[in-house]
Amino acid sequence: MAEERVPRREFIRFGAAVGLGVASASVLAACGGGGESAQSEESTKKEKASSGGTTDPAVGAGAPIVQAAFLPPGFAFPFTISETGKPAILVHLKDESWAAYEAVCTHKGCEVGYEVEQPMLRCPCHGSAFDPANGAVANGPAQKPLPKVEVKAEGENVVRA
Repeated sequence: MAEERVPRREFIRFGAAVGLGVASASVLAACGGGGESAQSEESTKKEKASSGGTTDPAVGAGAPIVQAAFLPPGFAFPFTISETGKPAILVHLKDESWAAYEAVCTHKGCEVGYEVEQPMLRCPCHGSAFDPANGAVANGPAQKPLPKVEVKAEGENVVRA
């Protein structure tokens, strides 16, 4: 009986897709629906802050965020800015370039996530959307773009610049 092997690149892409799917599902489940009151949103933010934050890796300036081969174009990787504790997101754009932003909506401070189907950074609280190529507001109510986090490809890694 012949053994069929999965090429490494396909295995890594599949693993990244599954991992990101699980992470996205947990973020959406944790954030809940968009019809919540301002008081419950504030409670959610306080709970998140008191729980010690996220399990995403904390990345300092000059440190690697992820191995470039791990993240296929059209996907994103969450991380935490170690100096501030703020959530951030690294996006591998379809044109093979990289972009990263603080993952905090500029409208009311909810954490944004990456939508793979229609490449967009979206806020689950009030529906703001941001262009992953430049962080600009694509759909309000947010008025300001996401703050950029400088990154660069260095060897096999994508690092904070």
